[in-house]
Amino acid sequence: MNSDSSTADSSPPLAGVVVGAFSVVVLLAATAYTVMLAVIDWAAVSLLAYPANAVAPFAVISGAIVTIAVIIPTALITVNKTA
Repeated sequence: MNSDSSTADSSPPLAGVVVGAFSVVVLLAATAYTVMLAVIDWAAVSLLAYPANAVAPFAVISGAIVTIAVIIPTALITVNKTA
């Protein structure tokens, strides 16, 4: 970046972008996780009458998959802002 450039052309601070992106992605992931658990509970426990103990591993695995959706966009935004 040129030292003579004006402050109007500067980008927002990296920390603010990362925190903002992380917050949005976590909010969306939490919403997805809540919906996913409700669907798993409805389909497996209520509809198919499986015991909750047998369904719990599917909820944990689904949570791990949703966590990937938090990490990847945050990392991509961070790399994009630092490049």
